[in-house]
Amino acid sequence: MMKYSRNTRFLLPAAVGLLGLVLLTGCGGDEASGGAPPASPTGAKQSGSEGTRGMSGFPGGSPGGGAAVPVETKTVVRRDISSYIETNGTLEAENEVDIIARVTAPIVDLRAEEGMAVRKGQVVARLEEDELRSRLEIAQVALQEAELSFKRAQQLNEQQLISVEEYEQARNRFETARAQLEGDQIQIGYTVVRAPFDGLIVARYVDFAQQVTANTPLFRISDFDPLLCPIRVPERELALLELGQEAYVMVEAWGDERFPARVLRISPVVDAATGTIKVTLEVSSRGQLRPGMFARVHLKTDSRPGALVIPKAALSLESIGDTVYVAVDGVAQRREVTLGFQEGDSVEILAGLEDEEEVVVVGQDGLSDGTPIQVLDSGSSPPPATRLAEGAEGGGAPAPPGGAFNARDWGGGEGMARFDISSASPEQLERIKARMRERGLSDEEIEERLRKMRERRQESGDS
Repeated sequence: MMKYSRNTRFLLPAAVGLLGLVLLTGCGGDEASGGAPPASPTGAKQSGSEGTRGMSGFPGGSPGGGAAVPVETKTVVRRDISSYIETNGTLEAENEVDIIARVTAPIVDLRAEEGMAVRKGQVVARLEEDELRSRLEIAQVALQEAELSFKRAQQLNEQQLISVEEYEQARNRFETARAQLEGDQIQIGYTVVRAPFDGLIVARYVDFAQQVTANTPLFRISDFDPLLCPIRVPERELALLELGQEAYVMVEAWGDERFPARVLRISPVVDAATGTIKVTLEVSSRGQLRPGMFARVHLKTDSRPGALVIPKAALSLESIGDTVYVAVDGVAQRREVTLGFQEGDSVEILAGLEDEEEVVVVGQDGLSDGTPIQVLDSGSSPPPATRLAEGAEGGGAPAPPGGAFNARDWGGGEGMARFDISSASPEQLERIKARMRERGLSDEEIEERLRKMRERRQESGDS
């Protein structure tokens, strides 16, 4: 049995107390010892709340400390969708002609102006008829004389008092005089200019009192309903064409309004130089379209009911394949999808999505699989850049430089890394560019976006 001396009993508690003090100091227990919290690397002191907030100070911050990327989503729906041949054409009037003068005379009356609607047979102008009227009167007198001469010759011929040749000459003079009178009457009728069909006066070429000659254009008249739209369809689409086929056209003047059309004529030959077929559409103008308008034509080739449809904007631009991001439990889930028919701003999904899932339509180009996201209300919430700026004012995450939203700035870290754009094949690069063009980006904007993608990839590799 060990025995302790009196001095030993006093030294043991003292050593234990000293060891505890050393341990407390080494564990950084400043707060436990009443000291101030440690300074940050920049020299600023951090409170306990600030130390845990970090980037999560932005509303919707992730538990891991990275800010949630603000996005907007749309629900996957089922509806009918159709496939179309998309091309361009110029609207033409089926009936459009110049009304010309048939006689030489000055204009004494103009009754039509540009933009005026006229009916078939309506008087649009009158030419002076005095000279033609005098010719008509002379022709009437000549006809009367020729008629009397012919009647006398007819009586003498019955009595066999004149030769057959003299009788024929008298009859010819009578018929000639009658034809001359009819011709002069027609010329008098040409002094009254009438509309050849119902339409709209689109141009007036002459002025009042102007001397015109035969074949001088006076007006241009056009029938606006229906209008025609000739288009060129590739030879490979020939099997999809048929008379009466449905279509619609859109013009810049009327935004997204669709004007119904149908296939009126299909050329029986293929243009060997271009490998295309001329197809003529009949378009209902509704009184809004005009000849000469540039039209975007959508020729319907097939229809599929109850298809799974998403906005085309949901497709990620910065991916090699057809990719979307789905909002699942506060994070972005990357999905490879198979596309079907495309109709306007919508696209059919054949595989990769389910009913009622929420796909990201704004902000997806900065996402990667597993990135924390915050779904914004597209109807009432401010745009992402505004929300980030507000977060900065409230002491949360600072707004990006210039106030522009960049998902890479807020997703942060390795989670945002995507494929290496610098190692993409030419075919893959063209697919990315084509997708960007479909979203309306110009060539300059595409090159700038690809440059930033390369820089982000390089920064990610350097770090």
